[in-house]
Amino acid sequence: MLKMIALQRHMRGLIFVLLISLIGCTQTPGQDSPQDEILDLPALKAVELNGNALKVVATTSIIGDVVAQVGGDAIELTTLMGPGQDPHSYTPGARELTAVANADVIFVNGWNLEEGLVADLDEISADIPLVPISAKIEPLIAGVDAHDHEQKDATANDHQHSNVDPHVWFSIPNVTQWTQNVAVVLSELDPQNSEVYANNAAAYLEALDALAASVEPQLAAIPAEKRFLVTNHDTFSYFANAYDFELIGTVIPAASTLAEPSASDLTELIAEMDTHAICTIFTENTINDALAQTITAELDSCDEVRVVQLYTGALGTANSGADNYIDMFRTNVAAIVAGLR
Repeated sequence: MLKMIALQRHMRGLIFVLLISLIGCTQTPGQDSPQDEILDLPALKAVELNGNALKVVATTSIIGDVVAQVGGDAIELTTLMGPGQDPHSYTPGARELTAVANADVIFVNGWNLEEGLVADLDEISADIPLVPISAKIEPLIAGVDAHDHEQKDATANDHQHSNVDPHVWFSIPNVTQWTQNVAVVLSELDPQNSEVYANNAAAYLEALDALAASVEPQLAAIPAEKRFLVTNHDTFSYFANAYDFELIGTVIPAASTLAEPSASDLTELIAEMDTHAICTIFTENTINDALAQTITAELDSCDEVRVVQLYTGALGTANSGADNYIDMFRTNVAAIVAGLR
C-alpha cells in the first residue's frame, strides 16, 4: 500500500512536470470571461545565479505564502506586506524598496490590487520581471453577481480595467492556477531547480484539493434563504461564483478600500439588507469596521446584527488560525457558516 501511494505521488509529480512545460502555450478561456482582461505571464529567461538562491519578491502576504510553498528552500523570498496590511493602501519603506531593486523576479497580484505600490514598482523594476501571479485566470467584474453570465459579459465590455475584481484567491481553483504559474516562472528563471519547484507545487496542489473537499460540504449545507452576503468592500465575487452565494451589497461599493461610500450608498445598502432580512455584515482584518458598525444601528429587520471579521487581503498573525492561505480559507469558511446561521 505504501509503495502504491509513493508511486501515485511520483506519477503526479511527473504529470505536473509535463503540465508546467505546456502551460502558457495554449489556453482557451471560458466563453463567459472578459477575455481582454485576462493577464499573461511575461517572457522569461534563466538568471545567472552563480551558486546563489533566486531572489524573489512577493507583494502580499497571501501571494508570499503560495510562492513560499512552491519555492521552498530553493529561493530567497521577501514578502513586502505583513499580516493584516491592506494591499490597496500599502506603501513600501526603504527596506522593501531595496528588496525590490535587488530582486530577480517580483510577483504581483495583477489588476492594480497593490495600487499604492504600482508607481514604485514601475520606477524601480524596469529591468526586473514583474509577474502577475493571476495570469490565465478568468476575471470577474467587481460588484456584479457572477452567476449572471450575460450581465457579467455586458458589464465587462462596458467597464475599464479598474473594475475587474482582483481578489481571485477566494476561489481555490484560482490559487491552483497561481501555484502552476509560480512553478512555471521559477523553473524558467532557475531551471536547475525545476524538479524541486515541480515537486513542491504538486504537493501543494494536493493540499489545495484537500482544502476544497473539506469546505465544499460545509458551505453547501447553508440553506438557500441564508445564501446572501454583505461585505465590507467588493472582495467576494469569486467566492460567491464558486459556492453559489448572492452578493447583496458592500459597505464600500468598490473593489478598492480607498473608495468612500456616499450617504445614498449606505442608505441603499440598509434598504437592501432590510428587504432580504440580512443581519450579518462580514468585515475585514485589513481595515476598520466603523462604517459597518454604524449600519447595524440602522437596520429595522433584525433583532440582533452580527459583524463578523474575515481575513481578506492579508493573512493573520502567527497562531491566528489564518497565518497561511489554507488555514485562512478554512477559518473564513467557518466564520461564514457561523455568521449565516
